[in-house]
Amino acid sequence: MKKQIKKSVIFIFLILVLGLGLLFSQQKNEQPKINPRELTASLIGHAHIDLSWLWRWEETVHEVGPMTFWGTLRQMNRLPGLTFAQSQAALYEAIEQKYPELFQEIRQKIKEGTWIPVGGMWVEPDLNMPDGESLAHQLLYGKRYFLDKFGFEVKVGWNPDSFGHSWQLPQILKKAGIDYYVFERCAPENTVVFWWEGEDGSRVLGYVPPGWYLVSLKDGVRDLLLKAYQQTPIKNFMLLYGAGDHGGGPRDSDIQAILKYRAQPDQPRFEFARPENYFRNIEKLPVKYPVVNRELNFTLTGCYTTQVETKKFNRRLENLLLDAEKFSSLARLVGARDYYPDRDIDEAWKIVLRNQFHDILDGSAIGPVYDEVQGYYHEAEKRGQRALNFSLETISNLVETRGKGWPLVVFNSLPWERIGPVEGELILNYPVKAIRILDASGAEVPSQVLKIEKYPGEKDSAQKLDQGKALTKWKVKVLFIAKDVPSLGYKTFRVVEADSSGEYKTSLVASNKVLENEFIKLTLDPKTGWWKSLQEKKLGREFLSGEGNVLEAIADEPPSMSAWQIGLKETLEKLGEKGAAIKVLEKGPVRATIEVEHNFRHSKFIEDIQLYSGWPQVNVRMRLDWQERNVMVKAAFPVAAINPIATFEIPFGAIVRPAIGNEVPAIKWIDVSDGQEKAGLSLLNDSRYGFDVKDNVMRLSVIRGATYPDPEADRGRHELAYSLYPHSGSWKEGLSFRKAMEFNCPLRAYQAMIHPGTLPAEKSFLRLGPENVVLTTIKKETGYGSPGFVVRLYEIFGQETEATLELPKEMEVYEADLVERPGEKISSASSHITFKLKPYEIKTLLLR
Repeated sequence: MKKQIKKSVIFIFLILVLGLGLLFSQQKNEQPKINPRELTASLIGHAHIDLSWLWRWEETVHEVGPMTFWGTLRQMNRLPGLTFAQSQAALYEAIEQKYPELFQEIRQKIKEGTWIPVGGMWVEPDLNMPDGESLAHQLLYGKRYFLDKFGFEVKVGWNPDSFGHSWQLPQILKKAGIDYYVFERCAPENTVVFWWEGEDGSRVLGYVPPGWYLVSLKDGVRDLLLKAYQQTPIKNFMLLYGAGDHGGGPRDSDIQAILKYRAQPDQPRFEFARPENYFRNIEKLPVKYPVVNRELNFTLTGCYTTQVETKKFNRRLENLLLDAEKFSSLARLVGARDYYPDRDIDEAWKIVLRNQFHDILDGSAIGPVYDEVQGYYHEAEKRGQRALNFSLETISNLVETRGKGWPLVVFNSLPWERIGPVEGELILNYPVKAIRILDASGAEVPSQVLKIEKYPGEKDSAQKLDQGKALTKWKVKVLFIAKDVPSLGYKTFRVVEADSSGEYKTSLVASNKVLENEFIKLTLDPKTGWWKSLQEKKLGREFLSGEGNVLEAIADEPPSMSAWQIGLKETLEKLGEKGAAIKVLEKGPVRATIEVEHNFRHSKFIEDIQLYSGWPQVNVRMRLDWQERNVMVKAAFPVAAINPIATFEIPFGAIVRPAIGNEVPAIKWIDVSDGQEKAGLSLLNDSRYGFDVKDNVMRLSVIRGATYPDPEADRGRHELAYSLYPHSGSWKEGLSFRKAMEFNCPLRAYQAMIHPGTLPAEKSFLRLGPENVVLTTIKKETGYGSPGFVVRLYEIFGQETEATLELPKEMEVYEADLVERPGEKISSASSHITFKLKPYEIKTLLLR
């Protein structure tokens, strides 16, 4: 009995010691008690305006924006000194165009210093899915607008509602002259203020406003600030108050609360503040703020795969506009065209940037928003295509094209010499039995005629000639592999009429079990259509550890907010386990294709699995008719890798993440490589942003069936493409990022006229090295009267690098910021430039 009592006493003693220790630890981490009057609420009126969400852009322009801004001006007049911060240059521009009187009132308040533009971006975008160059354009167009219209230099980044923040964002902001960053989602725990350090070491002072970005002052802010004080040892906290989402701004109740509480001794002090001044003050305090050195993700991960057509348009138009910028610049630099198509390119970019608003691109808006968005996308595509086509035409007009047959000029928009498939179209004045392709030396290139038809389509295009005769045109679509297409340049091929198609030696093999070329042997299960084996023959290595390209239909039942959230449960079916229809569509000589058809409930998936001659990757082009709700489909690939390392493309870079199976964003590629860096498998795509990797299994999110706020989200027909690229070494040795860029920016064929020219049959306009330096754009310096050109690039391996750049002519080179303001001079007039890049550095060069 005594032993039992003794044990009980010892147990109680230990509990008391542990409890006191825990209490002491908590007290040690807490700030000392403080009188609320020692705290200050730096008040900034705010109206977070969703450009589109449960309403369309048209409503924002004509109702939400004007209502909010007129109401805010009224409150400013009612309570002198009240300050108000508003982001999103796109909304300012719409008010300027539709409500000029209101715009002038806003301009006056900005001049007085009480209305403060913030953010510096065109909109408050998603920050994971747009390409790095899109984020650069967000800041270029946003900051330029505020400078041009108001003479206002935005220094405070502002994305309070965006769904995560990519790791290169601190550098992107700093390169645009932004020193501070206000946001809410994915914030680090237990701090309000911190230094956010990017992948390259750039820092911005991050701030997470207490109480969210729609604070109501009605009941005072004492408890809110006391809690914030326990997290961060400062006594002055910036609060964003006012109604938002559908607009509103400072409420009547907020004004009444300010008048009521600002003199009460048991409440914090109230001050009207300007964001930049607030940050400058807390930056000077003798406080050692924590440093956070990582991406600030993940939340609302269903958004990476909801409303896929909008995401596909975003990617396609990013690629189109960057190509339009490049070739329009090159056309000006070589004297092919007299002007740069500023207006077409600018207006197209503004549409794309506006549609990157976080509730639009992320798929979390109502259905009518996406009907509206598609119309805007078509307008942007028309403008971008017009700018690109005319630039390609003007360059082609300078090329020497005389010779046998019809000239077909193949353009390469990437800064390295390329080999790749080309699908070209020719419009002929008469029908042909067959054609053949010749390169510049006259050697025949293996080709594959895909279609010969009357143009346009089934109808005759009859044009009356002077002789009164009718002329019917014919369209020929041809496929071939173009080799050695110069870096950011072109190569001319010739199409000649033939009596019959050529017979070419090819390594392509196609059956319902095997697809093979000189690099790849892909073995399929003829019953399921699953990939049993993916061998890289040159490496002598198997790249799958089990069945691959398996479409997994998974129950997806989040508790709420289904557009935003994923709620994966049991696997309902692996498409193909009930059988698949398989047939050979093409057998070469350039391309071989196997079609695999799956049915799931009321939906259908058709995959064209393709190999090209001389091409070391497997392409999949999928067509689907999707009819399901609360289901998600993923394409799974188990990689034969020991200690796998998963890498994902992010804006202006790449990042390694834990392979723990969580849904994460990426752009054009992800990679799973062997931990010993012997080999890896990269998954490239043309329009998807959601992925997961668990251990050695990587999965691409194909489609899902969200039900709110759009109950019909993604129902209907879609197309996408992805590619599997096996390589030796890691993604760096395999240059996976280049393969992804090639997959998204295929070689372009342009049918030229026959004429003499000053340019040779093939030419490179620009070269860049070494291979770890990635060029993202060449564009004209912003502004109709601006004479210069801009080149932007970044370092991707994390290595200090000496880069070389060969230009089409001698130019002076300056380093510039993302707003294209010149800084240090790098080189006097020269066509061969050498400069240094720090690890992961983004660099903007201004050429004059």
